[in-house]
Amino acid sequence: MANFHIYAWKQRKLGDCFSERAERPDKGELISVTINSGVIKSSDLDRKDNSSKDKSNYKKVEINDIAYNSMRMWQGASGVSAYSGILSPAYTVLIPNEGVSPLFFSYQFKLEKMLDLFRVNSQGLTSDTWNLKYPLIKNIEVFIPTLAEQQAIGEFFKQLDDTIAFHQRELEKYQQLKQVLLDQLFV
Repeated sequence: MANFHIYAWKQRKLGDCFSERAERPDKGELISVTINSGVIKSSDLDRKDNSSKDKSNYKKVEINDIAYNSMRMWQGASGVSAYSGILSPAYTVLIPNEGVSPLFFSYQFKLEKMLDLFRVNSQGLTSDTWNLKYPLIKNIEVFIPTLAEQQAIGEFFKQLDDTIAFHQRELEKYQQLKQVLLDQLFV
């Protein structure tokens, strides 16, 4: 990894880095946000479609937006979108401003210290009702490097994730092979 100059990182409010997407189209592919997989197509989820038939209140999401579950942000339910579509009104959609790498922030938003910041800045009496809408998240302060450093850091962690996913698939293949061989051996 490149030699980054953390002392040169600047403190910024998230509202200086992102604006909220307000468009509400009533048509588009349904997108979801998960804690483990980030932003995915709802059709890829292995669960029943509970979405409302009336999509007029649904929010637009575009490629490279960051979408998050307003009631689960403190648990890491966020991610950078690889899709254009629509999201439930329970989500918030952030548009990256110029000079902002959404991939960098998608990783920063998963850090334990960020999750703690999201938790303490959420409104609500209990964890079941904690909510972090844009007017609250925009005031949270973070340290960010230059755009070039953001991009390099984001790409580094994406390559690491891709390598982990590749080896996970290989591991699953070997586990399946082992099971087949065991089944054949002990007939």
